[in-house]
Amino acid sequence: MRALVIGANGMLGSDAVDELHLRGHESTSVDLPEFDASDPACVARIAAGEFGRLDWVLNCSGYTAVDRAEDEKRLAMEVNGLAPGYLAEACAMAGSKLTHISTDFVFDGEATSPYGEDAQPRPLSVYGRSKLAGENALVGSPIALIVRTSWLFGPRGASFPTTILAAWKEGKSLRVVGDQVSKPTYTADLSRVLVDLAEMDPFPGIYHAAGPEVMSWFDLAERAIRVCEHAEPNIERISTDQYPTAAKRPAYSVLDCTKIRELGIKPMRPIDEALADFCRRRRAQEAS
Repeated sequence: MRALVIGANGMLGSDAVDELHLRGHESTSVDLPEFDASDPACVARIAAGEFGRLDWVLNCSGYTAVDRAEDEKRLAMEVNGLAPGYLAEACAMAGSKLTHISTDFVFDGEATSPYGEDAQPRPLSVYGRSKLAGENALVGSPIALIVRTSWLFGPRGASFPTTILAAWKEGKSLRVVGDQVSKPTYTADLSRVLVDLAEMDPFPGIYHAAGPEVMSWFDLAERAIRVCEHAEPNIERISTDQYPTAAKRPAYSVLDCTKIRELGIKPMRPIDEALADFCRRRRAQEAS
C-alpha cells in the first residue's frame, strides 16, 4: 500500500507513519508549512500526482485548540470543516481512498449509553461544529472513511497525561474534573486500527475507534501517575463548574466501537498497558 499521511509531525500522524513502516507499507509524510490541507491549491497537488500513485490518504491534520476556537471560528472552520471536502475531491481525482479523523465532540453529552455511528450529532462548541462540518463534507462519499475517536494521548506533542505528569513532578496542587466521561485513546493503538481499516478497505462511512475503558479526566490523571510514576496520587476531584472553560464540553462522550469489532479488528490495549508504553516512549525521547 502507498499512503500519504497529512499532519505527519503531530501526535497521531507520527505514530501512523511508524505503523505504516512497521507493516512494510510505503508512505509520504507532509505537514505544515509545506502542506496546508485547508488550501485548495495545495491539496490539488494530490490530484496532480505530485506524491505519486496513492492508495490511501490519511488526514491527521486539524485545528485542535478547543477553547481558542471560540475566538478563531473562521480558522477552525477552514481547517476542520472545509479541508476534508478539498481532500475528498483531490483523492477522487487521484483514484485514492481517504481516511479522515473526527471526534467525540460532535455529540452533546446528554446520552446515557455509548454513542453509535448513527447517533444524532449535536456539538456544543465551535470546535465540535467545525469537526461536524468536516464530516458532513464527506458523508456519502464513495472513497471516504470518517473515524471518530476520543481523548487522544501520545508521547509526541501535548496531551493530558503529559501535562498531568509534568505538573505532578513539579509538586503542583492538582485539581481535575471528574464529571466528564469518555474513552481515552492511545495514538499508537489508534494508528494500528487505522492501518487495519486501510488494509481491509471496508464500506465507506463513519466508524468509531476509541480505547476500551470508560473513565473521567480525574480517573485518567490518577492512572497516569500510578502507572508512570509508581506513586499514589493526591488529586482533588472537581466538577466542570469549578473549572470553567471557553468551550463547553460534553459530559458523556463514550463511543460505541462495535462496528469495527465486527470487522474483526481487535480492541485497543487496556489503559494501564497503553500508559506504560506511553511513558516508556516519553522517557526514551527525553533521553535521546
